[in-house]
Amino acid sequence: MKKIILCVLALLIVGCQKQEPKVQSSNWYMAVKSTQKDSEYAPFSNEAFLTDSFLEEIKKTKGVEEVQPIYMFDTNLIEPGKLDSPYGNVKVYRNNDLEAEYFYDPTNDEVKSFVLINIWGYPQGLDMSKFTAYQRKREIAEGCYLSADVAQQLGINNLDDNYELEIYCLIPVSNTIDESMFEENPELVQDVTNDKQLLYPYTLKIKVAGILNPGISSSCGQLYIPLEQMQNLINEHQIEEVKTNNYIVKIKESSALKEIQSLDKDLKIKQYPLESTANIKKTNLN
Repeated sequence: MKKIILCVLALLIVGCQKQEPKVQSSNWYMAVKSTQKDSEYAPFSNEAFLTDSFLEEIKKTKGVEEVQPIYMFDTNLIEPGKLDSPYGNVKVYRNNDLEAEYFYDPTNDEVKSFVLINIWGYPQGLDMSKFTAYQRKREIAEGCYLSADVAQQLGINNLDDNYELEIYCLIPVSNTIDESMFEENPELVQDVTNDKQLLYPYTLKIKVAGILNPGISSSCGQLYIPLEQMQNLINEHQIEEVKTNNYIVKIKESSALKEIQSLDKDLKIKQYPLESTANIKKTNLN
């Protein structure tokens, strides 16, 4: 009996040694072409767009399942018609009652303020609940996920209650800047950080589905909503087809990462959702 037990243990040990970590089919990565140094790079900065031919190369790479454009809704808010007057607000509802309202006004220390929130998308197939410290008990099909710092600044410490947010944000609607567009659409504003885009002010209402682990987008002011919802809002308000210089790539084989990286030395790849935007570095492909 003792020999049998030892043999079983030996087989288990050998089996464990032979196992190699595999990339699951749900792995997503952000890809962007940038000449900036890793320490200086931040997603959605004013970079050149990826060409259609280059995107096709990525899509044809063995092990790549899907490639989607990804966008950001900014909350660096600008009052329509007053480009020198930034402001913003977020309303927090708990169990349908208004719990708090937060304003952003860098010129007024007396105003209750919050760190600016970057609204990003998560695609279907990416299980965001795997990255949460708190998850709403009843599953929400189209809920949002807050980075830990955003949840803290909005006073959401857990999800024992039902929380819903109203966020005044900006939707990209055009990559062309034309004075006539302002005349025809007086509500539009120009992105102060990216001179390639015109933006449409919009109040986003969405339920909170989860609070992300502190290590995910830590202290970076991230809020993730369904990517399909973002695309629908852009399509609804766009003046022309909106381009982006950031893409997310779904892979099923780890070798695909190295193949994608070999397409261009300036291509930066980071696992998604992002762990941090303060110091983006290339994924270790070795």
